[in-house]
Amino acid sequence: MEEKKLRIGLVGTSSRCHSLHESYHLHPQYEVVAACDTALHKAEDFLETFKTITGGKTYKPYSCYEEMVKNEKLDAVLITCDPDVQVDIAVDAMHRGIHVMTEVPAAFSIEQCEKLVDAVEQTGCKYQMQEQTRYWKFIRDWREMAARGEFGKIIYAEGEYLHFEPAWDAFMDRKTGYREWTSDPSYYANPNYVPSWRGRCFRNPIFYLPHTLSPLLSITGGRITKVSCMGVKADSYGTPGMAYRDIQNALMYNSDDIVFSVRAGFTSPYGQKAQTGAHWYQVKGTQRSVEWARSTIDTPKMYTPVPGTHDGEWKAMDWTCADPEAEAFIREGYHGGADYYPLMHFIDAINHDTTPPMDVYTAVETAAPAILAAQSCEQGGVLLEVPDFRNRGKKA
Repeated sequence: MEEKKLRIGLVGTSSRCHSLHESYHLHPQYEVVAACDTALHKAEDFLETFKTITGGKTYKPYSCYEEMVKNEKLDAVLITCDPDVQVDIAVDAMHRGIHVMTEVPAAFSIEQCEKLVDAVEQTGCKYQMQEQTRYWKFIRDWREMAARGEFGKIIYAEGEYLHFEPAWDAFMDRKTGYREWTSDPSYYANPNYVPSWRGRCFRNPIFYLPHTLSPLLSITGGRITKVSCMGVKADSYGTPGMAYRDIQNALMYNSDDIVFSVRAGFTSPYGQKAQTGAHWYQVKGTQRSVEWARSTIDTPKMYTPVPGTHDGEWKAMDWTCADPEAEAFIREGYHGGADYYPLMHFIDAINHDTTPPMDVYTAVETAAPAILAAQSCEQGGVLLEVPDFRNRGKKA
């Protein structure tokens, strides 16, 4: 099938959109032809900023998504607006015949998960979630190890996304649409500001579980069938006055008889890890176990037991996030050289009519456990069953 340059519309021009476009503009089949933001001046500023990397080309800014898709001939939209409101836009776009890539998390309710799956099944459009950590080189190495059977039977997978910032963009200026990076709780009572999506969603940081679960499930296979979650109270100890839980931990079980433990938190100092920053992972099998560096003074490592004994060997490994064989602009991109891959696979799927790695089923299989984990925590840790979106109507 002949490849063509895809006409892309951007929905939402936040700082995340800036970083993605900076990584993406070198793709030979990618061309932004329009951008929209509910605050028009943000779309105008975005397009002006990127004149330098588009050879001085000018594109039309919009303040209304519906106006943009009506006036522009688009092959796909990249949605980087608030993720808790992106599903309706994604569904509408697919019903217009426009392919869609959205941000993490894919959805914030089981109903939204259902709507995404329905839209893909009804329209045949390509959908991919912009989840990048599954493309780190060491995750790919672990995935290949699992495919070769080197772990034996995987029995346990664990990870965390503990990303502390002294101030998050938790509030949005009603007039300008720009976010305020602050840890001042008085903004809750300021009529000129409303909580941003972080302000709405960080009460339950476990909503961000997909960044950890996505790479782990890509290694283990299967899907999460049951989840329970506990967390501290929704009044931060680390950032006093902010209505966030400092940490939540989900305990999960998957269809391949594997136990998962995943943590998330954003408002207390947790300590960085080598290369991955806020992310950490481990996988335990009957024949081999691996884990990422636990701190900036630690190293990735692998354990191989001696069968039938208490002995075994821990070995420091030289795994990396960025692929040393990738082109420089990919290696040097955001998130340890991983940001470029979702778009690459998305465009390939459109041009070659294939299924992208993070398709709608894979996306909701990371979103739904997070949604139910938040519900479980609010209900004191009750065990909840996760729907099977590939075989709807059947029990997990």
